[in-house]
Amino acid sequence: MRTFLLMTATLVLGTAVVARSATPADVIEARQTSLKAMGKAMKSSAESFKSGSPDAVLIRANAQVIAGNADKLATWFPAGTGAGGPTKTGAKAEIWTDPAGFAKAAGDFSAAAKAFGAAAQGNDLAATGAALATLGGTCKACHEKYREKD
Repeated sequence: MRTFLLMTATLVLGTAVVARSATPADVIEARQTSLKAMGKAMKSSAESFKSGSPDAVLIRANAQVIAGNADKLATWFPAGTGAGGPTKTGAKAEIWTDPAGFAKAAGDFSAAAKAFGAAAQGNDLAATGAALATLGGTCKACHEKYREKD
């Protein structure tokens, strides 16, 4: 639960930074903070399933972090916040040159995140695990096309 509260506070702070200041560096920093928090939630959930004894409470909390921010993803990449600026970003130019494709990828992620969130609220860990796998597939598809390799 402590991890959930920390991730939630981080996401709220990141959103507040964007609202307070509209510089590209601030937008990129807030975006990266939010994406890292969702990535940690994904990783934590996957590790819980891999442990052989999934922690339903942890997975539910992680699902809330992810699903609660899923619709915001497409808004985190306004024009002027790509590569070439003063802040290092892994965002590829295709996010801005293929806005329809990126919007579809963000929509696919959002739908999968909401499905994962709904599944996590139930008591069927198999369904929750399947929803997490589907969500992971949307992450991978988007990263392959719209994110630089680390």
